[in-house]
Amino acid sequence: MAEQINLTEEEIRNGAPFAALSYCLFLWILAFIFCKKNNFAHFHAKQGIVIFIGEVIFAILSLLPIVGKFFYIIGLVVFLWLSVIGIYSALTGNLKRFPIISNIADKFII
Repeated sequence: MAEQINLTEEEIRNGAPFAALSYCLFLWILAFIFCKKNNFAHFHAKQGIVIFIGEVIFAILSLLPIVGKFFYIIGLVVFLWLSVIGIYSALTGNLKRFPIISNIADKFII
């Protein structure tokens, strides 16, 4: 489990829009550009990176014959659901941790 992140109300309020955008494709980069010292935005941006990488992997797997459509549908549903939960979490000021995804995101040093 990751270390506890201490956040102020101002940090959450300022980072929430960028944190929410982090779950939309590659827009996680905006959190790193415009919120350089905002831990709230970075927490969500790191998870957004992992979800984006997962989306790319499933998009590549969708090119496989026969099972490609299955991978496309499963990936679309799973990553869309995770993104919606992440956006909601960011806009409500929560640090929602996703199984597996959060563990990978915690390893990023940015």
